[in-house]
Amino acid sequence: MPHLRVGLLPALIEPESLQDHAVVVVDILRATSTICMALTHGARSIVPAPNIPAAHQYRQQLGPGTLLGGERGGFIIDGFDQGSSPLEYTESVVRDKTLVLCTTNGTVAMESCRHAKRVLIGSFLNLSAIAAQLRGAENVTIVCAGTNRQVTSEDALFAGALLDRIAQPNDWLDDPARLAVDHWRCAADQIEHSSKCLFDFFTESEGGRNLLTHHFDHFVEDVRFCSQIDLIDQVPELNLSEWTIRFIEKPTG
Repeated sequence: MPHLRVGLLPALIEPESLQDHAVVVVDILRATSTICMALTHGARSIVPAPNIPAAHQYRQQLGPGTLLGGERGGFIIDGFDQGSSPLEYTESVVRDKTLVLCTTNGTVAMESCRHAKRVLIGSFLNLSAIAAQLRGAENVTIVCAGTNRQVTSEDALFAGALLDRIAQPNDWLDDPARLAVDHWRCAADQIEHSSKCLFDFFTESEGGRNLLTHHFDHFVEDVRFCSQIDLIDQVPELNLSEWTIRFIEKPTG
C-alpha cells in the first residue's frame, strides 16, 4: 500500500525515514518557484546552499561565471548577484549559467532530504508535471519549507493539491497529509464558487504576509506570479550525488 506523507515543516520529518520515499520539496514563496523559472529560462544547473558561507564555497569551487542568488528576510544578500524573486531570473540573466541559490527556508529544507530515494522540486507553476512524475510511486513525502520555522498555508495548499491529484482510494495518508488535502479542497471550493483566487489565499498566509509586510510592489508581483498553476510542464530534480538541480529530461521519439 503506498504511503503518502506531508511534513508541514522539515523538522517534523525524520531524515532517515525518507530512504525509500520520493520527496517533493516545496517553498512556494519563493525558492522552489524561482528554481522552476531559472531552469525554464536556461540555467545550466542550480546548486542549493543551506547558508551563506556554503554558498560562497560552492561558488569558489564552481569558478567564474557562477551566479550567487538568495535572500535573507526577503531581500538580496549583500554581495550576491540576484535575490530570490522568480521574476529576476530571466533568460538574459541565467542562460547557460550555474546558479548557487541560498534562501532562508527552501534550500535549508532540501538539506534535510539527503537520505531520500529521490528529490523533486515542486510549485504551483509545475503542479501537473509533478503529479504526472509521481503517479505510481510507492511512497511519497512532501516536505514543506515553511517560513522562519512556522507552518505556511501556501506550502500546505500545494501539498493538498498534489495529493488530491495522485492519491488513490486505498493509499495510506498520514494526518498532516489529510489536513493538507482538506485545506486544499476547502480553498478550491471557495475559488470555484466565489470571486476568491489562489493569490488571495497567499496574501493571507504566513509566507505571503512575510513578504507583503514590506509594502514593495515587486513582492506583490512575486506572490501573484507564484499563484499561477501549470505555467510550465517540467520537473526539476535534485541529483543527490552531485547536489545539483536540473530538469528531468523528457523522453524523445
